[in-house]
Amino acid sequence: MISTYGSSKTVVWGSAAAVILLVIIAGKFLFGGSPDVMSGDDDQRIAAIEKVALSGDSKAGDTLARVVTSKSSARVRGKALAGMAHYLKPGHREIVRKAAKDPDVKLREIAVDTLGLYADKKATTELIAVVEKKDKEHVSVRKAAIRGLAKCDDPRSIVALMDRAEKGATGEIKLLAMSKLLDKLNVRMSVDRDPRDARGWRDLIQRWKMSKRVRKAYEQAGERLISRPQDLIGKDWHPERRKHK
Repeated sequence: MISTYGSSKTVVWGSAAAVILLVIIAGKFLFGGSPDVMSGDDDQRIAAIEKVALSGDSKAGDTLARVVTSKSSARVRGKALAGMAHYLKPGHREIVRKAAKDPDVKLREIAVDTLGLYADKKATTELIAVVEKKDKEHVSVRKAAIRGLAKCDDPRSIVALMDRAEKGATGEIKLLAMSKLLDKLNVRMSVDRDPRDARGWRDLIQRWKMSKRVRKAYEQAGERLISRPQDLIGKDWHPERRKHK
């Protein structure tokens, strides 16, 4: 009997080599080596930025940072900043902070959300300042700051989310803050109350203030937790069976 092992092995290795070659060719086709993110019209540059962001190259973050700090359109800088989030370094922090003060609303949204990826005390302080800004920061930027806070490890982030859930300027802000608070607490449930139902919302806030993790966060943050047990509704009360006015 003639053995086919050797020829089969050759075929397998040949097939593997062909696959590797195709991957290399595809990579060159997709990424073209080093896409030029600084030349061309906005659409061309955005296409190049997307290739760099998907490249996984160790230098991608610095390449995209150059775009963010350039005099390009807000649309181009925003796309670069969004891609840069995957390659953040300590040295990029100041770039993100400056973008968080950009005149363009969309760019500020991306920047404040990205700040949360640093997840430290400094980021928490900066995001709380955005959420509580007195000059009526655009609501979409406030929402992005809430999303950023949800990424932070500082216990003050839990305090800030609870505070916004209780005292947010709009029902939309309150709902988002409560949703992100539950995410931070690893609670797998959706918010089933409507902030416009003041009584039901106060009950929800008080119930979560009773959570051990929330109480611990307040303690660690050195913040006073103000409980309002009078806001609790009877244990048999359910939103779908409301009878109060």
